[in-house]
Amino acid sequence: MKIVQTDDVRDWLISSNRLSEFSKSIGRKNLDSDFVEDSLHLPFHLQHTIEQLALDGEDVSADAFDSIPFFSLCKGVFLPLSYLTANRASQLFGFQAQEPPDSATKETLLKNLLEKEIGLTLVEKIGCALGDVFLGRKSTFRRDSLLRLLMSVEMKTRTELLDRLTKVGDIAVLYAESRPTLHVEPALTAAEVIRTLRFIPDARQATKFNLLRSLLKRCGKLEAFFLAKLMLRKAGFGLEFQGPLLARVLAEKFSVSSEQVSHAMALTDIFHVAQTLIDEGEEGLKQIQLQPLVPVQPSLAAGTTDEIEKFPVWVERKYDGIRFMLHKSTDMRGAVLCGAYTRNRGDWLEMIPGMDATIRSIPAHNAIVDGELFGTVLDIDHGARPASVYEVYAALQGESATPVNLKFAAFDLIYLNGQDLTNLPLSQRRQLLQTLMAPMENLSTPIPMSVAEGQLANSKDDLNRLFHHFRAQGYEGIITKNLNAPYALATRDPNWKKRKPEITLDLVIVGATMAVTTKEYAGMFGSYVIAARTPEGGYEVVGDVAGVDRVREQQIQHEIMRDGLMTGKRIERPSASGVRPGIELRPSIVITVKFEGITRDQVTGNLSLRDPKVAVIRSDKSATESDLVGELQEIYLRQRVG
Repeated sequence: MKIVQTDDVRDWLISSNRLSEFSKSIGRKNLDSDFVEDSLHLPFHLQHTIEQLALDGEDVSADAFDSIPFFSLCKGVFLPLSYLTANRASQLFGFQAQEPPDSATKETLLKNLLEKEIGLTLVEKIGCALGDVFLGRKSTFRRDSLLRLLMSVEMKTRTELLDRLTKVGDIAVLYAESRPTLHVEPALTAAEVIRTLRFIPDARQATKFNLLRSLLKRCGKLEAFFLAKLMLRKAGFGLEFQGPLLARVLAEKFSVSSEQVSHAMALTDIFHVAQTLIDEGEEGLKQIQLQPLVPVQPSLAAGTTDEIEKFPVWVERKYDGIRFMLHKSTDMRGAVLCGAYTRNRGDWLEMIPGMDATIRSIPAHNAIVDGELFGTVLDIDHGARPASVYEVYAALQGESATPVNLKFAAFDLIYLNGQDLTNLPLSQRRQLLQTLMAPMENLSTPIPMSVAEGQLANSKDDLNRLFHHFRAQGYEGIITKNLNAPYALATRDPNWKKRKPEITLDLVIVGATMAVTTKEYAGMFGSYVIAARTPEGGYEVVGDVAGVDRVREQQIQHEIMRDGLMTGKRIERPSASGVRPGIELRPSIVITVKFEGITRDQVTGNLSLRDPKVAVIRSDKSATESDLVGELQEIYLRQRVG
């Protein structure tokens, strides 16, 4: 007779090629997790992940988590893409890092990541490239949850941690500071971290804390920093590469056209597209189709009307409102569901009083209508005028000082009664739209809906005439479109051009200078450094904006703290009273800036805005959608030549 000891169980588990064997026992459904960790030396996060993989039907072999170290993934991929300067990285982690790479180097880095064998699946590597290890799902973890976890690990009070957080500005820094060394042995592998985090959204709250505590105990400074970033889905990199680059890489890998991949990505997400290609190849890609209630990103204008060389072109008025895709879906029983999706695929239907009833009035069983929610206000001095986008936002949030009469201008139809219309030319889509909207003219709906006004332009003189016509009516400008072109989902379409007045630009906040006032309600920062996007993907400073009202000041500061936008690099900005200290911010917050003109420095030749003011915080835009430096150059040239 042999008495089985703990050493025998450990030897048996080591000799087995299936890690899931540890969960088997006699008389109990599961082994005690503490026993497994203490006696079999299997950390809790691996226990849970192995069990979940086994439940998913995966045969978890002994080499299931073999991959590059998580430290190497952080240092070789996450750190170069995170905008952290070399000095800041040295302060936080204690080693000399490279300066953030330029756009070309980033693209090369990402290509190498997706092509090399590092022990992660293609889908997992895409998640790493995008800083989204949850593969499009919500992490369900917030900053407060990470604070509570850190309190339990460091045995510090919430007040102590919050006091420190106000100084460093980023909870990921607290996580880095909580670890005593850069490395911990045995080292975490990238596979065990990425796959553990993958199951976080489905775990119970207590289990989530135990999983993260198990990981954090085995993290060094660099790993802890990015663990916190990944949990909040605020790693701060990758989103700008979600389009053409990943489409090209996937197309090459699976021998399909990049247009097919791009179209499928516009209809779903990159993770689903990659898995479909792995499982079904090109045939599976064809099954990804446009349908109502599945949000898609709209087509956007690329460039300005000055670039137009071929006429005629279709010209529509440009509304200063909020872009929406209106979805209507009717089932066989006649039940109707509606959606009003923003450019970022958020459903704002409940935020817009009366929009549900208006969409239900569209005379179609199923439809997707592209357009703009805009408004008019009654001005005491000038009568009715178009509302600004800020006034439209304020009306939706119930904060408008002046009543706004909301309306919807439909300018495209991309789906109708089971048919995807995106491949049809604009001329046919617009004809179908006009036919669809005609009965709406006689209906009284909560939000009036009509087809956007426009006219054919045969020359640049026609363009100028129509631009000044719509500007005289108080609208933002014009959009020109090629009547023979299809609808390009989720991209900046070169067949669409825009012309706006020379008074506003959508710019990115890239820095903040400290406030010096003693006013009771003053915020932490006195002004913000604003920048325009360069064609290479960088950002060029074009001025400073101050005088932000209290509400927007709080919103900007909240986003800075919530998203951990401080890079740690100190900056200095000139002011009337000398030089003001400040801090660099990672490009994220987009604001619409009003200004009086463009000035050029006689020494450096740099362009800057004259008397810029914040018009609105563009929560519907990402930094990669901000305006280009070239638009400032164009405004400056027009200013010079009249």
